[in-house]
Amino acid sequence: MQTIIMTVGTSLRTNPDRELPNDKKRPWVNNKNKFEDQRIFDDLNEPLAWMQTTELELISAETNTFWRLDPAHEDRVLLLHSATPSGQECAEVLQAYFQNYLGQKYVDIEPIPNINYDLDESGSALEQMAKLLRQRIQQAQNNGLVTLAATGGFKAQTMVMGLVGNALSVPVCYIHEAYKALVYLPYINTSGQPVPVTRPANLPPSGRSRDQVIQVQADKQGHHRPKSWKKVEKILQSLPWVDLVRFDAQAFSAPKNGVKGATRDLDDGRKAIWLHLHESDQKHIAVLIETTGHTPEHLNAAVTELREKLGQIF
Repeated sequence: MQTIIMTVGTSLRTNPDRELPNDKKRPWVNNKNKFEDQRIFDDLNEPLAWMQTTELELISAETNTFWRLDPAHEDRVLLLHSATPSGQECAEVLQAYFQNYLGQKYVDIEPIPNINYDLDESGSALEQMAKLLRQRIQQAQNNGLVTLAATGGFKAQTMVMGLVGNALSVPVCYIHEAYKALVYLPYINTSGQPVPVTRPANLPPSGRSRDQVIQVQADKQGHHRPKSWKKVEKILQSLPWVDLVRFDAQAFSAPKNGVKGATRDLDDGRKAIWLHLHESDQKHIAVLIETTGHTPEHLNAAVTELREKLGQIF
């Protein structure tokens, strides 16, 4: 089991939905109170109804990150929101959505000190957040792995997450808007050198020669390799549990520049991963990665390691 600790912002309330047609935009976006620090929903039914008809990638920064992390239903999600009415309202809506519509069993919300721009107050608030975050990480580590998701919330909160994650060697990720990808921050050691924080999957090694692992004929399959493919190819060849990589159109259902566990096992019961790399509509590729693992635990470990390695190259 893993714990995802995620900062929550207010994009759920204020996102202008530029990528959506007018009849699909969030109906409350023009609410006259949207920029005031007060609750705008009479109950949760209004936002939840709209969220059910919208892709996770477009709902909010938090759902976009959640979708790319693809947690198991038993994983714990902790939503840290600012101690404001708007922050709490967004956290409550996300909690209900994750639990009632995405099947997450354990979703908690917790306020963190309100961040503002008064120099005499923001410092102590950020220090309190760092202390709270350290406590929650250490508690969660007793039950498994921890990932910090820093896409949502104030920029100052993102910075605190990065600092605390670095101090405790806990992976910190966020969404890179330019690449539409999940990016992982490197761990900076005491000498100032970056050292990637990657959790090895420890699956059985493949007996296949590493120069035979990649069996993708891009042009013949009707797609073209994006620039990132060369780096990704090297990553896949370096992972001992990767047995074979081949084209699979179903892998386009994985997040852009992301991975997802394949919904069906291989014929011999081994687990597989979908990988979708996207540079443009003309340059994208979707592949199936055959692993050496046979259990759900194997699949989760493999997906986690590959996701973090990919998140270090974007």
